[in-house]
Amino acid sequence: MARVFRKKRSYGALKLLLFVAAAVVVVGLVLSAVSSLDDSRRSENMKIGKEAIVRATVQCYSLEGRYPPDLEYLEENYGLTLDRDKYVYHYQAIGENLMPRVELFSRNG
Repeated sequence: MARVFRKKRSYGALKLLLFVAAAVVVVGLVLSAVSSLDDSRRSENMKIGKEAIVRATVQCYSLEGRYPPDLEYLEENYGLTLDRDKYVYHYQAIGENLMPRVELFSRNG
């Protein structure tokens, strides 16, 4: 009888080990999915931010006949709102009649 009891006990330990392993895998998959969604959301927000700057820049050109000299001009005159806590903005004006170079970089990596 003692022998049978040990076998049942070892099967219980094996079941517990398999359960723990499966739980670790599931938690890992969930964390990976959440991280992927966060990266996707961050990328989409950067794309939307860049498009807003480009839209305001083109609007300025169409109304004034020249591209704005800097982002501050767009903020003051065209209602552009920038989130400088989350992003670093690179705006390089090439000339009054050439589209400026616009780039966004996340401060969090």
